[in-house]
Amino acid sequence: MIQVGVRQLRNALTRYLRLAEEGQPVLVTRSKQPIVLLQKPGRTSAQTEEEIVAGLIAEGKLIGPVKPGPFKPFKPIKMRGKPLSRMIIEDRR
Repeated sequence: MIQVGVRQLRNALTRYLRLAEEGQPVLVTRSKQPIVLLQKPGRTSAQTEEEIVAGLIAEGKLIGPVKPGPFKPFKPIKMRGKPLSRMIIEDRR
C-alpha cells in the first residue's frame, strides 16, 4: 500500500489515480493521520439503483410501491385567474 500526503497527492494526482486504477491501494494522510483510501472499486461494490432501493425497502427505511408502473402521464390542472407565482410576488410586496 502506498502512503501519500495531501500536498503530494494534489501535486501528482494523475499518477496516484493511475496507481489506484491498476489495483494498488493509495492511503492519503494529513499530518501522518490517514484520512482516505483510494482503491479501485470491486465488482460487487457498485450497486444499481434497483439494488439500493431494494436494500432500503428491506431495512424499512422506504415503502415500496403498491402497484408497479408504468404510471399515467401527469396532466396539469387548468385554473382560472392569476398564476400562483404572480400571486406570491404580489403578496411579498
